[in-house]
Formats: sequence, structure tokens, C-alpha cells
Amino acid sequence: MVKSMTNTHDGETRTPEQIAELFAIAGREIKAIDQLTGCVAQLHEVQAAKAELATLTPAEVRAALEFRRGTIGEAQ
Repeated sequence: MVKSMTNTHDGETRTPEQIAELFAIAGREIKAIDQLTGCVAQLHEVQAAKAELATLTPAEVRAALEFRRGTIGEAQ
């Protein structure tokens, strides 16, 4: 099998295998966008939770921490 070479705009050459890999990488764009969209949504959720936590009273924070300690201890 003869491997033909393709010239690039910068004078380098690429094999068909290298070009096929470029197509594979470009084909992952939608998956990458979906992952990024999910990460951005999680970040918004985290920021909203932090903003809400900032409004809690010290008593509410203590009660929540005690609750979390109790549920973590039960899980072990």
C-alpha cells in the first residue's frame, strides 16, 4: 500500500493516518461542548449554593454541620 502525503499550508506533509486522526479529533467537538455545558451548569449550581450559604445564621451553620457529622458517621 502506498502512503500518499498531503502538503499543509506551512509546507509540512501529513499522512492519511494523521489526517484521519484530525477528523477524529474534530468529531469530538459536540461531546466536548456537552461536557463543558454540564460543567458550567454545575458551576452555576455551586455558586448559587455558596450564595445561599452566605445568608445562613451561625446557629443554622452549626445545626447543619452537626447533621452532616451524624449522617457521615452513620454511613461508616
